[in-house]
Amino acid sequence: MAAADHAWQKAFEGFRAVDAAEELSPEDLEALSDVAFWAGHVSEAIDARQRAYAALEAAGRAPDAGAAALMNALMHFGRGDTSVASGWLGRAQRLLADAPESSAHALLAWVEGQLMGRLKGYEQALGKALEVEAIAARVGDPDLVAMGISMQGFLRTLTGDVTAGLSLMDEALASALAGELGPLATAEVFCEMVVSCIDAADFQRAAEWLDTAERSGRQLVCFPGCCRVHRATVLRHRGEWPEAHRHARQARAEVAGVEVLHEGMALTELGELHRYKGEVMLAEQAFSEAYEKGWPPQPGMALLRLRTGDVEGATSVIGRAVEWSTDEPPALVRLLPAQVEIAIAAGDNDVVEVAAARLAEVTSTLGSTTAAAANASVLGLLARQRGNLSEADHQLALSVRGWQQVRNPYETAQARMRRASVLAELGDDASAKLELTAARRTFERLGATPDAREAARRLGDDVLMHATRAFMFTDVVNSTSLLSALGDDAWNGVRRWHDRTVSTIIAEHQGTIVKGMGDGFFAVFDEPTLAVDGAIAIQRALDEHRWREGFSPGVRIGVHVGSAIAVADDYSGQDVVVAARISALAEADEILVSGAVVDGVGRHVTIARRGSTELKGIPAPVEIAAVEWR
Repeated sequence: MAAADHAWQKAFEGFRAVDAAEELSPEDLEALSDVAFWAGHVSEAIDARQRAYAALEAAGRAPDAGAAALMNALMHFGRGDTSVASGWLGRAQRLLADAPESSAHALLAWVEGQLMGRLKGYEQALGKALEVEAIAARVGDPDLVAMGISMQGFLRTLTGDVTAGLSLMDEALASALAGELGPLATAEVFCEMVVSCIDAADFQRAAEWLDTAERSGRQLVCFPGCCRVHRATVLRHRGEWPEAHRHARQARAEVAGVEVLHEGMALTELGELHRYKGEVMLAEQAFSEAYEKGWPPQPGMALLRLRTGDVEGATSVIGRAVEWSTDEPPALVRLLPAQVEIAIAAGDNDVVEVAAARLAEVTSTLGSTTAAAANASVLGLLARQRGNLSEADHQLALSVRGWQQVRNPYETAQARMRRASVLAELGDDASAKLELTAARRTFERLGATPDAREAARRLGDDVLMHATRAFMFTDVVNSTSLLSALGDDAWNGVRRWHDRTVSTIIAEHQGTIVKGMGDGFFAVFDEPTLAVDGAIAIQRALDEHRWREGFSPGVRIGVHVGSAIAVADDYSGQDVVVAARISALAEADEILVSGAVVDGVGRHVTIARRGSTELKGIPAPVEIAAVEWR
């Protein structure tokens, strides 16, 4: 009953209790595998399906054993265990080779088509999708009929035939919404629809489907974390960045160990948000991890390299991404504008011309407002390079309107910045100022700090700005000794784990890493309470790892509140020095704060005052206190 109601965790616990008391039939083991998967217990799902496979093969039930092998293959592919998955796929192919046609053969064709699609054999994959529908229709399996139709639609959308593709998926999704399909078919059809909408940059349609899933409650089944990943993408494009960040973080937690590609998607979303906000180290970390999961974090990774001055690296990365996606028009709408921007920075006019021509061709094929907005922006940049400023202004004005129409505030503000440059060259300073002012307000509202500062600079408002912040310095104690004791490889692994842990906790407490400081970080927070809570969380995470794994580096942390000069993405001034000096006084595993921090946090935490201390280079003594975090 619980499984029928999609109460997956309750059903899983019930099946597990029965499994401990008696031997389950192959059908019950498959049911246990299903509910374990939907409840997010993938290891248990694989174990139960393997047991079902063994029982079915022993009983001579080749088609059913083949289907069980295919489900195992799918779960291992999802987790990124490619070799194991290929082994299970081979078993299924062997079992089904001489068996009478059944639903298992349709499922086999579907799995093979999915793999062909991932390897970019789109025509072959489309042939398999048609085969899935045909076999499923002959054997009377409505789930696989819908999956075959949806797969056809997904592939057509991916390769540029968006209208026909979405129409096919609408047909498949109608069965899911009517409650006619099982959980796997429902989740797969729904996921392919939302991904296709996002790939085609139809964020309004994607949001409507996600809202439908939320309203349906348990009726519309989604893969664990899947909807949340896609919700984060939609929210990011709509400019709702705090909510996008929350959904992306939660989605990553939900899909970790379940579906490696969706984990890569979630990491890419986090990386994009960090990039927009100027958090370079966090963006690099997220993009690198997404790449490790097999998800291409482009064009964000390439644009991040451009921002840090690595034009050659950005050129190489975006070039490979465009080449890999040459037969995917929706992907090119994202990639080609970035390639143009990078090529302009590199002074490579040939690449600019080729990429612009390709984007115009893709835009004509897709016919979407998003593609038109991206194309108008590139045409504006191209016209400016050719010296045709009037045409550049016209195209960039179209780009602004297009991005406004699709409700993408960040891209709208970016287009305004480009247009402002052209208007200034045309001598229309008043209009340029209007565009810059509108862009600055949008960037400031979103939290796109580097872009907001650039807009302010171009408006002539680039005087030194004083900002009151909580400044934190962290440092690994005795890192040189640790390097000598552990060796290069082991120490590098420890350092990477430390950097990932500390930077993640800083971000979770709404802090911003200003820069790496050798074996530590300089970070800023808007409030001292957030800084102190973050420092406590760092020490507790290190302590927990030490207790669980036997080792973690000792870290000292210093926090001070004060005013500093904010220039670009850096902070300087006496109060920053005070924070660094306080950190240097701390011992391993210790958090020291200034009296100003104590006043700011009140009774929020337990504090042990240590009196006033002379700090090198600071004219007046500073009150020091230790935060008791254990």
